[in-house]
Amino acid sequence: MRLKGILVLILLGVVFFCNATNRALLVGIGRYDQMKTGWSRIHGDKDVELLEPLLKKQGFEDIRSIINSEATKEAIVRELKNLAERSKEGDKVYFHFSGHGQPVRDDNKDEEKAGKKYDESIIPFDACRDNLKMEGKYEGENHLIDDELAPLFDAIKKKIGRKGEFLIVIDACYSKGIQKDEVTEIDPDILRYARGTDQPFVPKPGSRYLANLPKPKDFSSGSEIIVITACGSDESNYEYKVNQNLRYGSLSYYISLLLKKDADFYRWKEMFIKCDYAKRNIFQSIQHPSIEIIP
Repeated sequence: MRLKGILVLILLGVVFFCNATNRALLVGIGRYDQMKTGWSRIHGDKDVELLEPLLKKQGFEDIRSIINSEATKEAIVRELKNLAERSKEGDKVYFHFSGHGQPVRDDNKDEEKAGKKYDESIIPFDACRDNLKMEGKYEGENHLIDDELAPLFDAIKKKIGRKGEFLIVIDACYSKGIQKDEVTEIDPDILRYARGTDQPFVPKPGSRYLANLPKPKDFSSGSEIIVITACGSDESNYEYKVNQNLRYGSLSYYISLLLKKDADFYRWKEMFIKCDYAKRNIFQSIQHPSIEIIP
């Protein structure tokens, strides 16, 4: 009877993992409306075109991709919420953002304990580079700030549980500036496609949007979250030039190389911890991909 019980448990485990689903949400913006928002053309949309077929080959069944004008703040938030709703215990979930990034003044003071003056943000299609846009009325409401992303990610973390896997890849820049003499060593063509700005977003006097953002709570129990970003918080992120006419985000291109072998997030984690990417000559020497593990 004891052997029979063990066999039943093994069978239930097999059924559980067979029912788990690999899911991905890919967001890529290249064709920002520069006249309206101030953000320059990059190649985040090409990153999605590169990664989506590779994810399918590695068994990702539920893939949602939104690019360029589709990738408004409202749409990204909606898709993250939908992803959490669809997900179930034991699923493998991959979120990828390729686009601009920008520091945002920390008006709700949630970063004070860490000694920081700025939040990090990713830039949806409809976010503006400064507060002079939208007839001077822009307050940062279309930026997608880490304070807003945290509860969206937490909902996925809780839903897939401790047996789930959750990887977040941000191929954007959280730049606070780099030295001029370092910049001059980079191919000027690569400099044109930096994915962000060292100019923080600072709201106009009297703006309340950022100050009224709820401070994010601690993450709930659930799956481990692996967060990989293309550079450090004080660095710029540059694209990788495959040839004269083809460019991808440096991190996205490296991820594509990993995907050609497998979709083993734990192996990928070890590769980043060991700085395997440094052997590939994909990233500029002044940018250093970062990895954070949220238990």
